[in-house]
Amino acid sequence: MTKCEVCGKEVLMPFKCPYCGGYFCAEHRLPEKHNCPGLYAAASPYEKEWKERMRIIRLEEEQRMLAKKRMARREVLHLTAGALIVMLAGLSLINFNLHLRWYVLLSFILGFLASFLIHELAHRYSARSHGLSAGFRLDPMGAVLTIITSIPYMPFKIIAPGAVVISGLAPISVIGSIALAGPLSNIILSAIFYIGSHIFLKAIWIGWLHYVLRILASLNAFIAFFNLLPFGALDGRKIILWSPAKWATAFAISIILLILGYMV
Repeated sequence: MTKCEVCGKEVLMPFKCPYCGGYFCAEHRLPEKHNCPGLYAAASPYEKEWKERMRIIRLEEEQRMLAKKRMARREVLHLTAGALIVMLAGLSLINFNLHLRWYVLLSFILGFLASFLIHELAHRYSARSHGLSAGFRLDPMGAVLTIITSIPYMPFKIIAPGAVVISGLAPISVIGSIALAGPLSNIILSAIFYIGSHIFLKAIWIGWLHYVLRILASLNAFIAFFNLLPFGALDGRKIILWSPAKWATAFAISIILLILGYMV
């Protein structure tokens, strides 16, 4: 008498599984009934192929998810570094005057960070809305130039610590519209800050906000102007290839806002 390896029932003539070598009763003799470890070997060739294909698909999906997580972590690090560098450039506009009241200094810092992040995220969102892969990457040369020109009283500043890198094929109209998204966000921010600075111009109890908004308006006007220059890898070159009229309009507005900042 032999006991079934599943239910323990004693069987006079047990069934031996050809795949795992175990002994079972009539009820548990089939591989699927006793959770046979050799069940895969019992499957049909088509079923084996399908299971192998599904295993490969699951493995590839896991690898893609891991790659996305690594890219997301790297993008966060690059954005953080870029934001800190832009904050340094912004502080140079107030000659690194760290003796301001804490809420004034905090307002400047938040404004500098917002000006940079909104620009880059506008590029990123625009690219992804067209089904393209996009992520911010720090540019070593641009980061170094931004830091060097952050020296107080420098007559010209370069604010380009990195850029949104886009992967995928797209027509020039899409590339141009993605390029325009960044400078356009700074133009809008600059206009909003200018309007806000005039609203708080005569507000005695929060007059400091006029000063903060005026500096932020000038900063955003310069970021828009610089990125709209039609040279190298800057946004302006991509926009002018797509629509010279749109580029000229945006560039003219950025110059007007920049001049307005110097006049004020």
